[in-house]
Formats: sequence, structure tokens, C-alpha cells
Amino acid sequence: MNKASTYIASVIFTLLLIFLMIAAALTGVLRFCALKTDTALSVVDSQDLAARVHNALETTARQQESTTGIPADVYKAAISEEQLAPIIRDTVTNGFAYLRGDTASLGVQPDFSGLETEIRGFFESYAKEHSIAQDEKFETAVRSTMDAAEQNILTACDVFRFGSLNDAGVIKSAKVYVPWAGAAALAMIAAVIIAAGIIFLINVHARGNGIYWCATAALIASLLVLIPSVWLQQTRWFDRFAVKTDQTYAAVTGYLYANTHALIVTAIGGIIGAAVLYLIFALIRFRRHQRAVRRNAKH
Repeated sequence: MNKASTYIASVIFTLLLIFLMIAAALTGVLRFCALKTDTALSVVDSQDLAARVHNALETTARQQESTTGIPADVYKAAISEEQLAPIIRDTVTNGFAYLRGDTASLGVQPDFSGLETEIRGFFESYAKEHSIAQDEKFETAVRSTMDAAEQNILTACDVFRFGSLNDAGVIKSAKVYVPWAGAAALAMIAAVIIAAGIIFLINVHARGNGIYWCATAALIASLLVLIPSVWLQQTRWFDRFAVKTDQTYAAVTGYLYANTHALIVTAIGGIIGAAVLYLIFALIRFRRHQRAVRRNAKH
């Protein structure tokens, strides 16, 4: 009867441990991967987002050339990959810091003095050529063009669309819960340790059985995380997202695949850990069997 109750209790707490391990894996990846700026910055590099933003801005400048009368070459220096790369990285860094609550303001203020000089030079040359007075109306037109150009660049460089999400109130809602991600991860890890400890206490008179149940929980939990993660990655499931802007599509899908990869690595680590526990359990059972054989041989 005692063995039956021990077995039932072990099964119950092993099932609980499985769910706790899955929760620990998910919250751990959220806190230590998804919310880390380095994860997003690695996507900026791997997806070559500076080139994508450059192409988008260059296309826009050429399309608007006929309607605004401003040659695309005016913006050429300001929208080069070299100029855009630090703006993109600063925007991503600021966005994630704002989401985590590490900074109070959203947005960056790059140095657009070179762009402003080019725009002003074009307007002044145009004004002289067509005998246009450089009065207050002229200055307003120059400033308006500068502001529009700078805003276009900042919007294009905001590859994760933090500005749009903030305007929609999404980030404000997320900021309420994001600071708790670390506490949730630690709480889940602590819960896993407690549940594993209870399993060992239940099997205190059957040395090694606690290791077996914990290994089983780790294996099942890891497989339940690994299988859907591998499916998402292998089928390129996130590629079906409908995002019109090329750089945002590349940033979002790349970021999601990076976190999926983190889940796969975590699950593989769990499987390796389970294999080690099974090996330890097998060694304990083997040594126990050897001792039993020696005792029987003496009698």
C-alpha cells in the first residue's frame, strides 16, 4: 500500500513538475532572451536591416522626386547604410529600454545637421535661380521639408515599430507586466526546485527513484517545448505574417525565429540533463544490484 501511494504521489508531482518546467523555460527565454536588447541587435545585423532601410528610403526619395521637385541626391548622404546603421541600433536599444522601464522616454535624436545643410543648400540655390524671396514663407517651407525628411528616416529606422505600438497604447499596457518577467522566471525556477525536492522526499526510502521521476519530467517537458519550436522553425511559420514594410517584416520574423531558436536550445539542454539523470539512476540501480548479488552469494 505504501508503494502504491508513493507511486501515485510521484506521478502527480511529476506531472506538476512537467508543467512547471515548461513554464520555467518559457519565462526564462522571455526574460533572458526576448527582453534582452542584444537579441534584437543580433537580428539587426543578421537581417542586414541597414541595407533594407536604405533601399526603402532611396525608393521613397526617387518616387517623391517628381512631386516635391527635390532631387533624390539631396538625401543621398543622410540615408547611406553607414549613416542609418547607428540610428537603427540606437532606436532598437532605446525601444527595448523603454519597454523594460530602463528609460523614461521613447525615441532618439540623431544628428541631422548634414541633411539639413543639403536641404537648405538646395532650397537656396533654387530660390536664387528662380528669384524667390528667402522670407518667412521660404523658411517655413525649408523647415517643413527638413522635419518631414527627418521623420521619414526615424520612422524607417524604427524597424520594430515602437513608435506606432506606443501610439496605439500597446507598449503602455506591456510595461505593466514586463518588469515582472524576471520575478516570474525566478519564481518558476524556484517552483521547479521545490517540486523536485518533494519528489525526492516522497521517494526518500527508494534511493534513486527521485532521480528517475525528475529525469522523466525533464525529458517530457523538453520534448513538449522542442517539438512545436522545431516545427515553427522548420516550416518557417512566421514567414506568413503580412507586414508590408520590408525592414519591419525582416526584423519581426528574425526576432521571433531568434527566440524560437532559444527555446530549442533550452529544450535540448533539458534533454541532455534528463539523459544525465537517467545515467545516474542507472548507475545507482546497477550498484544496488551488484550489492544484492554479493549479499546473496555470501548466503
